[in-house]
Amino acid sequence: MLVLAIAGALWPAVPTLAAAVPAWAALVLLWPSVERWQRVQSLAFIATGLGAMGWAAGHGIVPRVESLLGQNQPILSMLASVTLLRLLNPPPRADEPELPQGRRAYVQSMLGVHALGAVINISAVILIADRLARTRGLAFDQAQLISRAFSAVAFYSPFIGGVALALASTPGSNALVMAAFGLPLAAVACLLLYWQARSGRFPDVDGFRGYPVHLEGLRVPVALGFAVLATAAVTSRFSVLALITMLTPLLVVVVLLRRGGMRTLRDGLVDYVAARAPQMGTELALFLSAGVMAAGLIAASAGAGGWVLFDRLDALHASLLLLAFFATSLVGIHPVVIVGVAAPLAGVIDADPTLLATAFAMGWGLGCAVNPMSGINMVLNSRYGISNWRIARGNVGFSAALYCVAVGLLFLFQLTRL
Repeated sequence: MLVLAIAGALWPAVPTLAAAVPAWAALVLLWPSVERWQRVQSLAFIATGLGAMGWAAGHGIVPRVESLLGQNQPILSMLASVTLLRLLNPPPRADEPELPQGRRAYVQSMLGVHALGAVINISAVILIADRLARTRGLAFDQAQLISRAFSAVAFYSPFIGGVALALASTPGSNALVMAAFGLPLAAVACLLLYWQARSGRFPDVDGFRGYPVHLEGLRVPVALGFAVLATAAVTSRFSVLALITMLTPLLVVVVLLRRGGMRTLRDGLVDYVAARAPQMGTELALFLSAGVMAAGLIAASAGAGGWVLFDRLDALHASLLLLAFFATSLVGIHPVVIVGVAAPLAGVIDADPTLLATAFAMGWGLGCAVNPMSGINMVLNSRYGISNWRIARGNVGFSAALYCVAVGLLFLFQLTRL
């Protein structure tokens, strides 16, 4: 899938479905490893999409096969590409020093999860949480900090599936403008976490065991981010998703060759194929099934003659969209559902695509923090034994405060675009 996606980005002659077919084949192979709840959710998405397509077909609208099978395949290729970065994680050492403690360790952990997560996605969570859990197990306060710091990354980073989906669902949206409004919201999230520690609202911050972040560990993520931004600045041929998909493997190959030559590169790629890539079953199930649902809803919208609840998208409607993300996430409905339902708006109403993408990204981050079934909270539950429901409920107040800030930023967006 990854190789064909890169080939398709470089050579338009490669069929659109070329990368989608192995993506679905991979899902079939990995289906038994997907958790039961995720399988039920994915089947519900597919059934909804097929039902909507059937209704649309009855009204003379026949959806394209490329949309049905490959709606979200570019996002999956990007995620598969970013997963390669895990090959650069240093192996654990037997003589690792004791974890630092106190407020400084708390801040380091918060910034480490956020900075690394902004580029290497949920791999950063596993890297840091594994280190924290190595001797005493992961504590609830550590898990909650990780959940909050990582969810805030989804406000702006195109390396996150939710932001990638937001950009892919809103043709013509500007990733840099979206990030310009998402970054302040992420900054407020980090400041709020810091204030909670300073004001005593975080339990036993002086005894908090944190992750020792070093500047050396940030070199590769910073290099990748710079390479993507620099390439995007000099060419408009490729989307941000395509640039990430193409540049990440190149960077990983260069680093592995410098570390140990061809043998290190070969061992790393074998590990990727045998161990890392097969861990993507959940992502495959979520985004492929959501793509079927989105394709069906878009076809149904066309069959309904473009009927919508409102005829334009402004800051007020975007704020209500955020509220929908928040409310549905509280009962375990994944944010991808709201994106799938609202994405058809981009083509049938008077809407700034960047405003819609910004609302999608903000809603994804707010929703994932309070959703017990979100990827981050499920990883903390399945891998470290922390209750995903307890984490989600504990994040409600945190996300509610950020919702108010997000609404203000959406109205600021509207003012600056007038």
